[in-house]
Amino acid sequence: MKLQTKFLVILFPLVVVPLLLNSYITRQHFAEMMGESVAQQNNILKQQMLWNLDQARQDSASLVAEILSYPDLRAAFDQQQEQPELLQSRLEHFQQHHPRLQYVEVLSDAGTSLARVQAAAATELPATLPASDPLRLFHADHHLYMLENHQQPADAAVAPGLSIRTLMRLQQMETFIQRTRRSSNILLVLLDHGKVLSEESALKTLLPRQGETGDNQLQWNSNHYLVNRSDITPSLQMVTLTPTVDMEASNETLNKVLSYVAIASGLISLLILHRSIATLVTNPLQRFQALTLNIINGNFKPVKVIQRQDELGVLSQSMETMRQHLQDTSEHIEELAYFDPLTGLPNKVSFIDTIQHLIEKSQVSGHQLAILFFDLDNFKHINDGLGHEFGDELLMQVSTRLKECIRSHDVIAPGNHLALQDADEVIARLGGDEFTLVLSKINSPDEAAKVATRILHKLSKPFALQDNDVFISASIGISMYPKDGRTPEDLLKNADTAMYAAKASGKNHSRFYDSKMNKPVLERIELEASMRSALANNEFILYYQPKVPLFGETRFEFETLMRWNHSEKGMISPGLFIPLAEDSGYIQTLGDWAIEQTCRQIEYWNKKGYKNVTVSTNLSPVQLNYGNPLDTIKQALASFDIRPEQLEIEITESGLMQNEKHAVQLLNDIKSLGVRIALDDFGTGYSSLAYLLKFPIDTLKIDRAFIRDIDSHPESLKVLESIIGLAKSLDLHVVAEGVETREQLDLLQARECNYIQGFYFARPTEPDEAMAFFEGHYTADTEIKDNSPIQKAVS
Repeated sequence: MKLQTKFLVILFPLVVVPLLLNSYITRQHFAEMMGESVAQQNNILKQQMLWNLDQARQDSASLVAEILSYPDLRAAFDQQQEQPELLQSRLEHFQQHHPRLQYVEVLSDAGTSLARVQAAAATELPATLPASDPLRLFHADHHLYMLENHQQPADAAVAPGLSIRTLMRLQQMETFIQRTRRSSNILLVLLDHGKVLSEESALKTLLPRQGETGDNQLQWNSNHYLVNRSDITPSLQMVTLTPTVDMEASNETLNKVLSYVAIASGLISLLILHRSIATLVTNPLQRFQALTLNIINGNFKPVKVIQRQDELGVLSQSMETMRQHLQDTSEHIEELAYFDPLTGLPNKVSFIDTIQHLIEKSQVSGHQLAILFFDLDNFKHINDGLGHEFGDELLMQVSTRLKECIRSHDVIAPGNHLALQDADEVIARLGGDEFTLVLSKINSPDEAAKVATRILHKLSKPFALQDNDVFISASIGISMYPKDGRTPEDLLKNADTAMYAAKASGKNHSRFYDSKMNKPVLERIELEASMRSALANNEFILYYQPKVPLFGETRFEFETLMRWNHSEKGMISPGLFIPLAEDSGYIQTLGDWAIEQTCRQIEYWNKKGYKNVTVSTNLSPVQLNYGNPLDTIKQALASFDIRPEQLEIEITESGLMQNEKHAVQLLNDIKSLGVRIALDDFGTGYSSLAYLLKFPIDTLKIDRAFIRDIDSHPESLKVLESIIGLAKSLDLHVVAEGVETREQLDLLQARECNYIQGFYFARPTEPDEAMAFFEGHYTADTEIKDNSPIQKAVS
């Protein structure tokens, strides 16, 4: 059996069954709609009958009110016992003037008729009404009548205790019943106490019998009717007889239409299915079979894609994609081998090939080559601290800026690695945060230096990373061909060495290669390796330098300064190992260790009885911008018995500039712990005044550059006075750093500087010796001892 026939066999029931089911549901819904329509119509008729009955009863009550208010009858009612014939005559007189009153009778409280008047057209009246049912409807002389008793209260002013029975023709109700029958062929029949009020003798027999059986249908006069009963009053019931002939005709018509539609739809659906399956399935599959055979035979020429939004269209697109993929695989592998996937720049493999090609061209032309090897400063901290997404985004922005800042005729990252062989200048990413640039056809190293300067200037501007302004810099090493090497490997290695020399000498600048650089680079690598184990070997120590109070509250304040006592080389300068620790990321570990040791020493002094102790420790810009020292501070405060305000964190202005948003949040979190914040090296940055307002600072430390020559340069003294005045207006403590002479001390004391720090009083030393300084000059109550040099200095 062919695939097309199988589809038809499977789909035929799926087409026919829904059509039959739809026909059945439609008929059921039609029957429900007809039933609801009949019910709504019956409810409307019932409301209209109730309204007609109410109107008749209101008319009857109105007539009784007129009888009771008629002057002659009022007198007759009052004299009915003495002159009973007077009530009869007056009642007849009243009826003559009110022809709509068919019958009226006055009954005593015992039920005896006192007077009665009947219209000329006499009507057979029912027996007296029972007390529980003062209303009775009946049919006589082809008309409907309502007989109603109106009982007067015993204390009524007129006819007390008497009953007035009235008979009225229900002409309005008769008209409504006749109009309903003429307009909609619906028969309205009333049953009073089960008695049929109709002229139709057959209905008088059929309706009671139908009521006993409970059947909702009735056959009468060769017609079928739907029977609906509604109670008008407890004793009065309305029966509606709705002919079913129209409904049966509509239902039969609907069945015929549905049958024709089902047959026609089935045939048309099968025909459409037959053509659709051929067009949409079998024909495309035959094409796919032919295409597959072509691909198997190695024919990868483009084919026409079936433009359809369905599975076969997707399959056709997939087959074309597969063909393109097979054709592009080799090209893609080649691209991965020669280009960086993140930035799109050439990678190390293609860059070395380019250098080799340019060397060969330079040997012919006699021009020089320059290799610029640059590394992003502090990129590791951004990548580790803010996350790899930040790091990747930064690398892409750096590559964009590099393309903008090199010379106008430089060629950047051609889309094909073969095109690199024709390029004179190429920029590449070697990996991580290392970029390289080769410049050819240059006549002197100055041309390479100008390009390096443009790169440094371009990278000095802030980078916007997810609502954070991040500052970075670069260290660039430059090697020249043929002076610094004749192979790509040698030129790259020497440019790398020059880059390390630039980084070691302060970062954010460039250095040309010199053979003398090899030794410092090797020493730097060796020192970084030994630093990793120095902390475990207890080679790092903290020195404490006292801050001498001049004004304000007297506290024993210290600043911790880290020292490295190398096991072989002795004391290593902080200016050497601190930048190395920041570059390698090890500063995070050293900073956490310094905070812990500082809190441990404060606890020790507290136990010794020195309660008024405050110690400040330095927070590296790397920790401030890319680390999370908050957890370390929280853990230290929880582990050691100290007060939060005894710990002070020192930050620098330059550290605040790198990632300002992060720094503000971190310092506010630290401040919320109760820890003090000090701004170190104030005045050496770019936005000092803005930082005083933006950051939660407690202490301002004036950089030694403003202290060094205040006794010889009036300008420096004026700047110092401004800084102290500004700090006091902001309620900040002021600490002067680098105080080394008595003249400097006197000038600071005259300006009411709170604390001084410098070699004039004490050098950084071990903690016991640092506390011994205060013990030698102050009492246990922090009062200056007599004859103390400090007393003489501040007196």
